[in-house]
Amino acid sequence: MDIQELLKGASLIGKGKQGRVYKLASDRCIKIYSDELHAQMEYKSYCLAESSSVIPKLYEAGPNYLIMELVQGASLDHYLKRKGTITRADTERIIFIIHEMMRLGFTRIDAALFHIFIEEDQPSGKVIDLVHAYTKKYRIPLVMFKGLSNYHVLNQFLTHVKALDLELYQMWCSYLMARSERYGKLQVFDE
Repeated sequence: MDIQELLKGASLIGKGKQGRVYKLASDRCIKIYSDELHAQMEYKSYCLAESSSVIPKLYEAGPNYLIMELVQGASLDHYLKRKGTITRADTERIIFIIHEMMRLGFTRIDAALFHIFIEEDQPSGKVIDLVHAYTKKYRIPLVMFKGLSNYHVLNQFLTHVKALDLELYQMWCSYLMARSERYGKLQVFDE
C-alpha cells in the first residue's frame, strides 16, 4: 500500500511516542509507526483483543501502520476538563473497560486518560494504544489514578468504585495504602 497516497486529504489527529494518527474517513484512521516493532506489537494486541467492544476494530495492517476504527467521543482527559466531575455512569464505563482488560488477559491493566474514550450515550467506552497491553505488567491502573488525581476526581471515582465493585475497590486501596508514602500525593486518602 502506498501510504503517501492514502494520506492525501487525511488530517493529523494525534501524535505520540510510537507515531502519528491520521483521520482517513469519518469511521477510520491510520496509525503510522516510527518503529516497525511497535506496529507488530500493537497488531498482536488488536488481534488478541478483537472480540471486545472496548477495542477499536482493526481493518488492515502493514509493516509500519494499522488502519482501524476511528473512535468517537471525547478522550477522558478532555471529558473531565469539560465536565469537572466524574459521574457514577462514567465510572461504570471505566470499570467495564478495566474488567475487559482483565478478561482479555492484558498484563497492563492501565491506560492514560487520553487513551480512554467516553461517549455519554454509550454503555461502555473504548481504549486505544495497545502497544504494551501484553508486554508491561501493571495490575493497578496507576497512570489512570494519577490522571484522575490531577483533575481532582480520584476520590469521587473511588467512591463510585466502592459502591459498584467492592472487590476492585478493596484491591486498589490495599495496594495504594501499602505504598502510601509513594502514592499519598494522589490524594486518595483525603476526604
